[in-house]
Amino acid sequence: MLTNMSLWGMAAAAADLPFLTVFVLGFGTVFVGLLALILIITLLGKIMGRSTAKEAQKAAVAAPAEQPAAPVQAAAEPEPASEPVVEDFEDRQSMVAAISAAIATVMGEDVSGIRILSITKVD
Repeated sequence: MLTNMSLWGMAAAAADLPFLTVFVLGFGTVFVGLLALILIITLLGKIMGRSTAKEAQKAAVAAPAEQPAAPVQAAAEPEPASEPVVEDFEDRQSMVAAISAAIATVMGEDVSGIRILSITKVD
């Protein structure tokens, strides 16, 4: 019964190439392929970087030049608020949905089975 190693040895002997030569040629082919991939990826990155830089320049030219904002003067120290401060979130509905889902998961119930009356930030 022939093993894989003996088959490799027979293939190398049939081609009159020693085993070490076949090994080196195989590794050389792999490294040349990897170097080619690195070169292709680098070139594509430079090409894409150049095109995005051109798009950024076009956007900068098309947009009006922004003037720097006036310096903000230091405000007087605010008085302590008697009510909790409510922060404005950009997407409040998704925040409420995430909190509702977390609470429902912890309670082991469906989201439609719970009712949240208010959400306050705890320091």
